[in-house]
Amino acid sequence: MSESEKSVFQSDLPLKEKLERARMELLDLSARNRLLNVPRFSKSAKTIDIVDERSSEVYRLLVNEGKVFTFIAGKPDRPKAGQEGSATEDEIDYSPISLAQPEDDEADDRGVFARHSDTKLQTRMTPTGLQRRLLDLHHDARTLEEEQGVNILFLALGMLKWIDPNNKENIRQAPLILVPVRLERGTAGEKFRLRARPEDQSANLSLELYLDRMHKLAMPSFDAGDDFDASKYLDAVAEAVSTKEGWEVLRDDMVLGFFSFAKFLMYRDLDPEIWPEASKIIEQPKIRSLLSDGFEAREPLMSDDIAIDPHIAPAEMLHIVDSDSSQTLAIHDVRKGRDLVIQGPPGTGKSQTIANVIASAVADGKTVLFVAEKMAALEVVKRRLDNAGVGDVCLELHSNKANKRMMLEELRRTWQLWIASRTIPICADRSVVAGARQAQCACRPDACSVRRIRPDALPGFRPANPAQAERAKTRRYRARGCRPLDE
Repeated sequence: MSESEKSVFQSDLPLKEKLERARMELLDLSARNRLLNVPRFSKSAKTIDIVDERSSEVYRLLVNEGKVFTFIAGKPDRPKAGQEGSATEDEIDYSPISLAQPEDDEADDRGVFARHSDTKLQTRMTPTGLQRRLLDLHHDARTLEEEQGVNILFLALGMLKWIDPNNKENIRQAPLILVPVRLERGTAGEKFRLRARPEDQSANLSLELYLDRMHKLAMPSFDAGDDFDASKYLDAVAEAVSTKEGWEVLRDDMVLGFFSFAKFLMYRDLDPEIWPEASKIIEQPKIRSLLSDGFEAREPLMSDDIAIDPHIAPAEMLHIVDSDSSQTLAIHDVRKGRDLVIQGPPGTGKSQTIANVIASAVADGKTVLFVAEKMAALEVVKRRLDNAGVGDVCLELHSNKANKRMMLEELRRTWQLWIASRTIPICADRSVVAGARQAQCACRPDACSVRRIRPDALPGFRPANPAQAERAKTRRYRARGCRPLDE
């Protein structure tokens, strides 16, 4: 294998340099990246350009006040071949037109025209073209969220017009403020409505990195709180790029389309500088094994063909769903701290194995991060955990559940659930385990007996109600050989 074909992981570079090169492979700082070069007024790109609106007003109404917007076309449909109409082809202007009407020129106390303070977004598309484009955006956004649990539909407010340093004839436009939105409609005959999602707004992170690396420009900080002022932020961006000739902030240019910066977030999370000093990423054992030291050799895994009873006691099998011998061995190896890759075609029980691994890890006092490319994989495992009664240990951080409000609400719910119970959970299948162990003891006299522990026998137990406290007191009396006074 030549040097050029070698992977960064196979090179002799220092570990920190390997990590940095791996991070750079996540980035796309070319003109193909929509966050650096968004197509404008394109017939093929799945975007909708908003015209004759004010970014500050749209942000105020859409985000701060939670208003719902609709879309209006900017020019009529072309008549079909042979279709009669009141106007001839030459009498209709199909070029982009000014959408202002005489009654829309009335201004309020702030000097904002009526057409800029309503909830109708103006476009330069025909009614048919507009509905077709909205339908495509709606369908693709919903499909992507259902499959991958992520929303990439944003309304971009404000554009930075910048010039490619390698070719001054290439003029690019990059979005500045990204508002996560969703398209809705009740029936096929209704208009599409645009609503802001309950998620944080974002600056263009890819643009910030590009300007810092390629042009040594620092973008202003972006704090999308209740006091965020879109106009002030756009003014600050204009000030930051004022030294660049030909660059300009187009404050009121807006585009509805797909923008994804998931890989950039991975790039940022892998930055050694943002990790705590006491636990740097390059000092993590798994990272060192992957990039530098390799994985140490350990004893081979147990074969799927062996009898597992002599090696794994039934009492140690904290399974919440059915598990065959091969799955049980995999769960056992994970609990022992082994690093595994489990492969298998659909229907071979991978989701059951993952559910059992998660439940066993929680019972062992560990924390599990479960990541999947498809949201369906997350949902099937969560459903198995819910059916077994342990779903409350999961905190879902994907799709529409990844915003602060829903996360805090889930933390509040589980906290109150713990306060209400105040008991130590006992395995739901303890009787099954005891029965299996008794059967094992009949065959193996050397096996120890099962000891069942009640929560009230544990230190620090506090009953949830007076009746429970009284029952606990009675059990303690009887354990000492005494009889309660009321008997």
